[in-house]
Amino acid sequence: MRIVLLTAGLCLAACQQAPQNASDAQTTQAAGNMEFTEVPPDESVAVGADGSSSRDDLAPAGSDAAATPPPATAAGSLPPADAAYRYVGRWAATRQLCATGAWRFHERRLDTAGEVSCTFDKIEKAPGGYDIAATCLAEGNRTGDTIELRFAESARAMLVSSKMWDGIGLSYCGPVE
Repeated sequence: MRIVLLTAGLCLAACQQAPQNASDAQTTQAAGNMEFTEVPPDESVAVGADGSSSRDDLAPAGSDAAATPPPATAAGSLPPADAAYRYVGRWAATRQLCATGAWRFHERRLDTAGEVSCTFDKIEKAPGGYDIAATCLAEGNRTGDTIELRFAESARAMLVSSKMWDGIGLSYCGPVE
């Protein structure tokens, strides 16, 4: 029940937030008219629970890309589309919630601002984002779920959908601390 109330509160806060300036008004208008551009993935990647992938070339041959952190991304903009795991970082429904209400996406798990945490069992690239088979713990109940993450480039947002979350729009706040 807390999850539903928290989700409803976040959605209402995001919908009722008045733009501070013309730039915010444009962003708010773009977010309200979110459209996703279907971009075919260059290759599908499946990551098993043990961390192994279905292909060995996640990073270019001879590079240290897996060990090198991605370049810093400014809050309010999306991480680069070519990032290995573009969703990694802190995300919130509004900029004001970045400080205290951010969701923390790690490579293999998610911790929301509420009492929900998920471990990612299988990660697959999908058009416009990722499909993630996850095991989530909410209010003491453990359940399997499929989390769909889609990136709205024009709105600079990530849409989170699953059995628990019905299309929550999140803005990038910065790297996980």
